[in-house]
Amino acid sequence: MTEKKDHSEYFERLKAAHVAALWTIPGTLAEEPTLDEVPHVWKAKEIFPLLHEAVDVVDLGDDADRRALNASNPKRVFGTSHNLVAGYQLVLPGETAPAHRHTPSAIRLLLEGSGHTTVDGEPVLMEPGDLVLTPPMTWHDHRHEGDTPMIWLDGLDVPFVRGQHAQFAEEYPNEALQDLTEAEDVSVARYGAGMIPAERTWTKNHSPLNKYPYKTSKESLLRFHESEGRPSTGSSMEYVNPITGGPVIPTITCFLSVQEAGTKSRAYRHTPSKVFCVLEGSGYSIINGERYDWEKHDFFVVPSWHWYEHHANEGEDAVLFSMSDRPIYEPFGLLREQTADAVPAAKN
Repeated sequence: MTEKKDHSEYFERLKAAHVAALWTIPGTLAEEPTLDEVPHVWKAKEIFPLLHEAVDVVDLGDDADRRALNASNPKRVFGTSHNLVAGYQLVLPGETAPAHRHTPSAIRLLLEGSGHTTVDGEPVLMEPGDLVLTPPMTWHDHRHEGDTPMIWLDGLDVPFVRGQHAQFAEEYPNEALQDLTEAEDVSVARYGAGMIPAERTWTKNHSPLNKYPYKTSKESLLRFHESEGRPSTGSSMEYVNPITGGPVIPTITCFLSVQEAGTKSRAYRHTPSKVFCVLEGSGYSIINGERYDWEKHDFFVVPSWHWYEHHANEGEDAVLFSMSDRPIYEPFGLLREQTADAVPAAKN
């Protein structure tokens, strides 16, 4: 039997040269993605009181320009998933949040109250269920002239942008609100009816729509669901850029789904991560064999390459909004998807 040589001195020299031996690095050619994040549900009934309590902790304008609580995955220091971060934001009646812009993209999904987000001079009226976009480097501020608190779900691609060392931000001059240069919801008037102006002047790589009204989106979803014979596995539709038919933002695509009361969806897994927010109803999801219960206004994350299926409780249909980092995967051939009738049993 040949005596094994001691190569420790060799590996010390590799270390000093700042190189590593490929054959000693585990997982460099892993058969499947390394699952370094976990599913988790953020409960509105738990987080909303903490958000309201933050009113005594931080004043908008004096202490901070935003009052928001971001959701960190239990396995991450920052980020709800490896590419996305979600959280709740609160603006009280009479409050304003000054304008700024940044390279990370953001979506807003209004949950309670109503008010305005101004996007590049357009005042966008936010009502419950509305999806509002603030694409990269668009000026945006928040103004609340109503009489009840306004709470929405924020969704951003900050972890991805940070990972590319491409995060930049700037405040509006004098940290003020931006000038209103457009009519209220003018982008919806121009692009929100399934038609686009004959004189095409839009050249940006994100949707020209700053708002996708929930009333319109839900009506389209339910009509589609009906036209498909109301499948027991539910129906889903994607919010799209009306110019290209692609995602609303280059790094984020969004969906609206319905699951009828007492039914379950098919099972899915895919390389992109996904954050779901409950707009109506209640139920639970089976994610990699574990049950996660949810109800109205909760949100939860399904990390990359996790099997999941949704179950709607009896009594009320469930309507789920979701955002995904899928557009990041598609151009590079990294999108992989699988479906099944049910979440497969976990391997021992």
